[in-house]
Amino acid sequence: MAQFFSLYGRWYPGQKVTFNKHELSQILSIYGLRVQRGEWRDYALDSTYDTAMFSIFRSSNEKPAFVVAKTVPRNHKKQAKFSVSTENKTLIQSNSLMEALTVFHEKDKEKKK
Repeated sequence: MAQFFSLYGRWYPGQKVTFNKHELSQILSIYGLRVQRGEWRDYALDSTYDTAMFSIFRSSNEKPAFVVAKTVPRNHKKQAKFSVSTENKTLIQSNSLMEALTVFHEKDKEKKK
């Protein structure tokens, strides 16, 4: 008779990766400003065992315009990496969330020109 065993504990840590309160506050402050301007309309939070994602939508029935992601290596010994991406392109990747979010400030500067 065949024996089955779970790979669950061998591949993944006990908890999913999430944004902490400070990180979420930074993201939501930018999100709130863009909602006030009418640029963004909706968001979604997703998490896996190595990535947390904040997806930003211009409309409720579209693909995400941007995804802010926090990726933690599986061994959890290295620092998390933050990235901002569009549908097919990573705009920025950094060890600092604040630095990764500067991509939105740069887009504001481009619009003012």
